[in-house]
Amino acid sequence: MSIRIEAADNKKLKLIRKLSSRKHRDALGKYVIEGINLVEEAVLKDAKIDYIVASDDFASSRLDFISERADGFYVVDRNLYEKISDAENGSGILAVVSRDYDENSVLTSIERTDNVLVLDRVQDPGNMGTMIRTAVAAGYKAVMLIKGCADIYSPKVLRATAGMIFDLPVLFAEDAGSAVDILHSLGLKVFVTEPEAELAYYETDLSRGAALVIGNEGRGVSEELAALADERITLPMEGSVESLNAAVAAAILMYERVRR
Repeated sequence: MSIRIEAADNKKLKLIRKLSSRKHRDALGKYVIEGINLVEEAVLKDAKIDYIVASDDFASSRLDFISERADGFYVVDRNLYEKISDAENGSGILAVVSRDYDENSVLTSIERTDNVLVLDRVQDPGNMGTMIRTAVAAGYKAVMLIKGCADIYSPKVLRATAGMIFDLPVLFAEDAGSAVDILHSLGLKVFVTEPEAELAYYETDLSRGAALVIGNEGRGVSEELAALADERITLPMEGSVESLNAAVAAAILMYERVRR
């Protein structure tokens, strides 16, 4: 059953507008997803959905399925929806989601043979979302973000994950030292990529027990993290190519788990 909202200052709509800011997303532990595909993925994967808001002119064959499973389903007119939408041309449906984050349960779910993707000051939302999506496809069990990365719960990152954000547990680390300490406590070996490294990625074993670090798009992995890593590896390149897109490089390396 849907409930209609008429007032622009309704507290549920005000919360959505507030969550456009990373500061408020962090403080409240909530974020907004938009679009029928993301909302449906959230419903299917039992994300902690607070409520859903749809424009009264939004139509989809999947709408009944979603509304029947939502604890709170609200309808607004199109003009009001456009005021809370992040999209340039609002998709017509969005949801407020509470972060399902329990660090201890994430840590205990990771085994010594699992692989973890580690992002070090990755800034591009598209790259981050694509890497998360690829990590799920390649069978990685978690992603760790070191302080300085783009907000994983920003609208652009969430769209780029294509719903895979609900499949990959998230860990956070304040700095390189604490990140490595956590990874080593899990029994994982830390790998960083460096253009000048002597060891090619296919000359080591990235198939299991690997914490694969992908660094900043322009500056690479931090010196501190590189110094603490167990192995430094490189992707050999021919011609005048000096580097690959971060998401492309990550995909090649992560799929070593599948190849082997």
